[in-house]
Amino acid sequence: MYYHVWFVTKYRRITLKGEIEKFVKDILAECIARHNYRVLELETNKDHLHMLVETKDKKHLVALVRTLKAISAKEILQTPYFRMGNVRHFWARRYGYKEIKETEIESIGEYIRNQKKIPHSEECGKSLR
Repeated sequence: MYYHVWFVTKYRRITLKGEIEKFVKDILAECIARHNYRVLELETNKDHLHMLVETKDKKHLVALVRTLKAISAKEILQTPYFRMGNVRHFWARRYGYKEIKETEIESIGEYIRNQKKIPHSEECGKSLR
């Protein structure tokens, strides 16, 4: 089964840019490889992240998202350079997903790859760096 998954930073803070964005992507890539997850696409856009994943079922999707969010947040918040005041959470609690038909994979993949080109207002969140 294929899913389009998205989740946002806590309070939609604009943090996924520059060095933090690279750090987050590196952590996620390492975690994806370590757990043998099938992530076909992954891209960020300032305060949120989109992924196209393949899993056996919804139960495995929940585990994948929980693992990626927990490990990346822990790594970020334990790295002094990226610590942001007294922030105790990096990702918001919830996430969204939609089951994708095989015929939609290409178009959803293109949408995810083009996240940086989608207009996104700076007023949506607060920049921390």
